[in-house]
Amino acid sequence: MNAPATALDIQIPSPPALLLDLERLMDEPRVNLQAIAERIAQDAGVTAQIFRLLASPAYGLRRPPDSLGKAVSILGINSLHNLVKSICLHQTLSGDSPFFEAFWERSAEIARLAATIAWSQRSVCNVLPEHAHLVGLFHDCGIPVLAMRYPDYSASFLQGSHFHWPDVHEEDARYQTDHSVVGFLVARHWNLPDYVCQAVRYHHEIVNTEHKAASLVAILQMALHIHNVNHHLDDADWAREQARVVDELGLDGTNLSEYVEDIYERTHAA
Repeated sequence: MNAPATALDIQIPSPPALLLDLERLMDEPRVNLQAIAERIAQDAGVTAQIFRLLASPAYGLRRPPDSLGKAVSILGINSLHNLVKSICLHQTLSGDSPFFEAFWERSAEIARLAATIAWSQRSVCNVLPEHAHLVGLFHDCGIPVLAMRYPDYSASFLQGSHFHWPDVHEEDARYQTDHSVVGFLVARHWNLPDYVCQAVRYHHEIVNTEHKAASLVAILQMALHIHNVNHHLDDADWAREQARVVDELGLDGTNLSEYVEDIYERTHAA
């Protein structure tokens, strides 16, 4: 029997040196864009992922930048900083188990779908694609944190050599904790925008529609729906969330299947 888990029991991962260095450079009285680009360039893996993400339709760039200096100029420092955060999270919360590979493959697709939805509905939701990408990656990040704390936490995600998505609320109940709260603590510790942190915390709940996080949660739930539909996965929660999500995103519910197909194709076009 596992003892009840509290925030004090869970080791929240700290941001890596790259993020701390970027924040230090961004806090200087005269921000040096070239110094920021050069610091990012020292990490080849992060650099490659930045260019890969910027080439996706979610960012609406006619021609992706061919250098980090141009990426900083086009996106702005804060947007590029958020992209680096999302990439570093994946690198930090990984392990040798096939659970981690399958978990991040799922999270990465949901993040890309969320970014595409945010771009598609930008006039309605006013959510930056990189913020939607952040919430797509961070919304379930409490799960790998708990898997690293409790080695058997991830067992229910694996059936033989296959990965499947169980009822995470049941898993949380076994350990008397909540992956949404743990994810919120990670997001806050990594200095994500407040409304992104709130969306991570309440992504399984109905957020007050007056809160800015409501649009982010709606984008995330639409991304989850599209992921589930295209991978033929259980999508039982959608019936409860559909009407609110469609309304929040300003969609026409009668053409929803066409919208789902269009977003999926656009996300994978690159």
